[in-house]
Amino acid sequence: MKPYYTAIVTVFIFTFSIPCKAQFINKEVKAKIETSVVENILSVTGTAENVTEVHKSLRYKLSVIKKSKRTKNLSNNSQDGRFTLGPNEKKILSKTQVNISSDDETIILLLLYDEDDKIIGKDRIVVGEDVKADKPADGLELLGIVSDDTKTKFGKDFYDFFYGKYQEKKLNARKIVRIEEELSFGRTTRIRVVIDNDLINEFVSRPDEDFLMYMADDSIARLIKYLQDIEKQKQYITQY
Repeated sequence: MKPYYTAIVTVFIFTFSIPCKAQFINKEVKAKIETSVVENILSVTGTAENVTEVHKSLRYKLSVIKKSKRTKNLSNNSQDGRFTLGPNEKKILSKTQVNISSDDETIILLLLYDEDDKIIGKDRIVVGEDVKADKPADGLELLGIVSDDTKTKFGKDFYDFFYGKYQEKKLNARKIVRIEEELSFGRTTRIRVVIDNDLINEFVSRPDEDFLMYMADDSIARLIKYLQDIEKQKQYITQY
């Protein structure tokens, strides 16, 4: 009886811990996007507000992702930086402008990271979105977002290859996939594919298009395996 009792307790703890991971989003620091449109120019302002009595040291990333409804072409421009917030302080983080038209769907995404690089605040606005029926009540379900955190041409090439495969496979992850790049040895860089703070793949970049395409395929395969494993865990927990 003892092993059976232990197994039940383990499953209960795991089940209980799942929703706790996301419950702190926008609870201590609120991310907020403010927009205005004048003559087809979309002005975007990203802000953060500390709603606690504790000093915060954070990082932000403001992304503007524009997709053509006709050609499906995608452009992704982002700004990021570190900042601090005093108790109950609200601060403007970044401002940008982008041209829009009726043929575009423009996604503005603001993410706030703590000192451990975990997301603690987020906001998302879509301009020119086609109306869909099954949207979440809070508007914060970020389906199919791939964030570009690259710094070099080779990193951007990998991002384009990866995102092309992501669309080709019709993936629609409920968590944000981040393509990160940082300096490595010499002139090389290290590229990481991360989802929900879990590392999917990591490699040293090369100025070789075939290599980058291969790594994009490999990363997509690893991501699919990760998403399948998550789904299996959910089904397993539901059975108990």
